[in-house]
Amino acid sequence: MPPAYLDNIQILKAIDERQQQSEGRPLWMSAYQLLNEMSGTHAADPRLMPGFLQELFIAQVAGQLTWRLTDGRVNPQDANYYLQQIQDLALTPAGQDRARNRMVVLPEPDPGEDDGHDLSDLIVRQVAEAITGEYAPDQVIVFLGEQGIPPDWLALPDGASEADAHAVLAAVWRAGSMGRRLVRRFLGRWLDGQLITGPDGELRAALVEQLARQGWQIRPEDSVLVAAEPVRGISVSAPFLREARLHPLIEAEARPQFMIRKWDQAVFASLRGVEIRVRELGGYSDQMIGADLMNRAFGSGGPLTDSAAARGEQEGTRALFAGAFGALRNPAGHRQIDYDDLSEAAEAVQLASLLMRILDRVQARLVAAGRTAQATGPSPGTP
Repeated sequence: MPPAYLDNIQILKAIDERQQQSEGRPLWMSAYQLLNEMSGTHAADPRLMPGFLQELFIAQVAGQLTWRLTDGRVNPQDANYYLQQIQDLALTPAGQDRARNRMVVLPEPDPGEDDGHDLSDLIVRQVAEAITGEYAPDQVIVFLGEQGIPPDWLALPDGASEADAHAVLAAVWRAGSMGRRLVRRFLGRWLDGQLITGPDGELRAALVEQLARQGWQIRPEDSVLVAAEPVRGISVSAPFLREARLHPLIEAEARPQFMIRKWDQAVFASLRGVEIRVRELGGYSDQMIGADLMNRAFGSGGPLTDSAAARGEQEGTRALFAGAFGALRNPAGHRQIDYDDLSEAAEAVQLASLLMRILDRVQARLVAAGRTAQATGPSPGTP
């Protein structure tokens, strides 16, 4: 028969009993000796050791247990030796509360970010396959390790290798709120291109759509995967979102609307983002809007006009911005605009992306001339 499993509440109670016997002092014995005592033998079954060590790590990370490690170079994969190096085990007040069954009401972990619902294994497997297809096994270990995956306190299932990206991510996801937090941060950043490698456009769009169906979305401000209302009935992601590299400020506005088939709202939100940035760069009040704002900002003597450019180029830039707002932004602000052709809406969003990139260059020119502080948005040259 397999040995009995010792969970962290049993371990905390055992430590508490021994500390009370020694007037609250840390245990004089090692974690290895504690395991032997709890299992009623002088040499505990080695199969108990990885799980026992993992429960100690969980209690430590939860702020319930402290100890001293005598050999800082010890590897958690060698559970037997690691347990021998753990000395001076002691409960924190939170550990005492748990050991003595005292109820302490604490806020839920990650409020507003994670409601505890599951992430399908299909998504985890697709991510793992993409990583495995790009890296050699030893590189997979380094890549995941740089993101803290798997954490030191987690013992992988028997037979699982740290080079098996799917096994590692699945194990971390199932390791409670702390593990879920690590995976949510990793997946969001990987999908958003914040790491040294990431998915291609088509896979990213497909995964974002699947996540939206399951009630997950990437939070724009920090690229973390967070819980959201499940989006039902969405179509295959718009091809242009897979193929085009939109300006980050435009993608943040347009993508959520495209994912729920609100083409008109995607166009409106994208151009509104351009309008806000023009107003900030030009120092205009909120009362200046639309085509009038563009004519003033980019007209003769306007604060965003490039006086070093040829007169025809100055006029063309003004006409480009004013025309976009006159033809696309202003009508949407006054009546319902139905885009029967998705391609038309996509091209309008791409136009807004082009305008935003022009504003990157305008901002760089103004900053270089000392005429304005950095305005909201990415620094010039952001892809």
